[in-house]
Amino acid sequence: MTMNRWMKVACAAAVTSVGCTESTLDPAVDVLLTGKVIRQDKQPVANTLLRIDRSGNSSCAFDIFGVNWKSVKTDAEGNFSLQLLGADTQNGSLARCFSLRSPAGEKGRTVEAEFIVQTENVQVPTLQEWSGAPTALAGATGVGVSFQDLSATHDGASAGYSLSVRSKSSGGIWSFGQVQSPVQVSDHYLEDVADLEADLYAVRTVETGGTKFTLRYAGDAVDLPRRALVPVSRGASCTYPGSSTTCPLTDGKLTDTVFFQEGTRDVVIQLAQPRVLRKALLRNFRTAFSVNELTFEGSTDGNTWMPLANLKDKQDKFFIELELNNPTPLSHVRIHAIATETSARISELSEVSLFE
Repeated sequence: MTMNRWMKVACAAAVTSVGCTESTLDPAVDVLLTGKVIRQDKQPVANTLLRIDRSGNSSCAFDIFGVNWKSVKTDAEGNFSLQLLGADTQNGSLARCFSLRSPAGEKGRTVEAEFIVQTENVQVPTLQEWSGAPTALAGATGVGVSFQDLSATHDGASAGYSLSVRSKSSGGIWSFGQVQSPVQVSDHYLEDVADLEADLYAVRTVETGGTKFTLRYAGDAVDLPRRALVPVSRGASCTYPGSSTTCPLTDGKLTDTVFFQEGTRDVVIQLAQPRVLRKALLRNFRTAFSVNELTFEGSTDGNTWMPLANLKDKQDKFFIELELNNPTPLSHVRIHAIATETSARISELSEVSLFE
């Protein structure tokens, strides 16, 4: 089977999740890509290299660690122009998705356009940076993060917003989708980590000249004040295939990920003393392949288990928050997977945080 035919079969089987679009361009046709990049105050992003990536098909899934496909430089007015061939926009008969992105500024500010090329002249909407002007204010039970809507600086344009909390030294500890200002970030998410910041994101879609563009904005990062909440699970022991004496899942290092061995179906946390648990947070949680059942369970003795929450419908989320309503003091909790597929397992997890 040829590569092109293989890709068509793959797309036919997964069109709803991957998004495979047939290209309408002649491979030999000239394609002109033009646009402009400006600062939030509408001053040009002058004489700057923009990164251009393209995906394997139309799914707009890019390798963030890969080498960029091409670069294009803006002129003194922030304008750019790039000549392509129809073949550059295709993988076999499929249209590729493109990403064009400005370099990140000092506080992480950047703007990006994602699009599929189906016309010979592609005029990218003006890419205007957005800061969000974020502020962080400590409260009794967390931190409020306020920001300025995109509409205030982008001629009334509406957008959807998300926020992530990350350690400056080691990476993400939680993410929030579909937020509005102010975002209330509870101490449960922050715990007592010292070097946290909040990153703001906005996204909107624009259709012009027969091309649909997804515009993504990364706003400025804002430092978060250190909080002091420590989960009752801090320092608890844990067992799983290949586990060590010191448990890396309860040590307060919220981003250090454990990669579990093949066949891991149970991850057990044992508390120093029984507690009535009200909330559980699972950070950077992943399963490998398809499990039949996935549950969060509790026990008073480590032998008999009771269900506390169903994780099966949450296994596509990396950060999972569980509200627990069991009134029984528990000495153990576990993540429990049942699977008929041999390779299916619990694959990754960085921290289990339990709160009374």
